[in-house]
Amino acid sequence: MNILRFVFFAAVAGLIFSLSSCKKDDSSDNQIPNTDTIGELSFNLKQYVGNNRIAYNQVYSDTSGRQFKITNLRYYISNIVLLKANGQELPLSGKVLLVDNETEQYSLGEIPVGDYSGLRFMVGIDSATNHLDPALYDASNPLSYQPVSMHWGWNFGYIFMKVEGNVDTDTIPTGNLNGIISYDIGSDPMVRVINFNHIFSVNGNTNTINIKFNLLKMLSGIDLATESITHTNPGRDLAERIANNWLNSFTIEP
Repeated sequence: MNILRFVFFAAVAGLIFSLSSCKKDDSSDNQIPNTDTIGELSFNLKQYVGNNRIAYNQVYSDTSGRQFKITNLRYYISNIVLLKANGQELPLSGKVLLVDNETEQYSLGEIPVGDYSGLRFMVGIDSATNHLDPALYDASNPLSYQPVSMHWGWNFGYIFMKVEGNVDTDTIPTGNLNGIISYDIGSDPMVRVINFNHIFSVNGNTNTINIKFNLLKMLSGIDLATESITHTNPGRDLAERIANNWLNSFTIEP
C-alpha cells in the first residue's frame, strides 16, 4: 500500500511540474517578441531645383533662364505600399506624411524584414480621407489643421501641394522678382500615384530609402512669366499639368 501511495503521489507531482513548466514557457514566449522579424524604415526626402538643394529665398533659374525663389514648399504623401520580392503587397495603412523643405527624415514605422522589389505612394490624399474634417484629428497628426493651411474646407478638401515664392514676370527677364508664385494643387482628380521599381532589403536595424523631388521637373513646360499662379479652381488646366509633372519629379537616390 505504501508503495502504491508513493507511486501515485510521484505521478501527481510529475504532472503538476510538467503543467507548471509548460505554462511558464508559454508566458515567456508571449513576453519576449522575436525582434529579428521587424525593422524600422524611413523615407529621406530632399527637395531640389535641378542639382541644387532648395534653400528658401535663394535665387534660382528655370530652364529658360528666368529667375525665381521659393519661400514655402510642402506636400502630402499617402497610401504608401511596399512590394515584396515574392510579389505580395504591404500597404502601410493610415500612414500620411506632410513633407516640407526643412525636414528630411520621415518614419514609416516597423516593417517586416526581408527583400522588396519596389514601392509606390500617392501624392495627395485619397478621396474618402480628403473630405473629412481636419478637426477629427489630433494636433500632432499631419491631417489636422496646420499653421500653414493645407486645407480649403470639407467640400473641396486638402491642398495636396503648396508652392510659394517670387518670380521675374517681365516679358524679357530683368532679374527683378516682381511677381508671385502661388501654387495650391488639390481636389480628387489631382491625385497622382508614383511607382518605383527599386530593390531594397529591410533588416533588424534602421533602414532608409532616399527620395529626391526635383522642382525643375515639376515646372517642365510651365511658363513662369504667365503661369505662376493656380489655386486649382480657377487655373485647373495649369494645376493638371503640374500634377502630371509629379510623375517624373520623384527619383530614388543611392
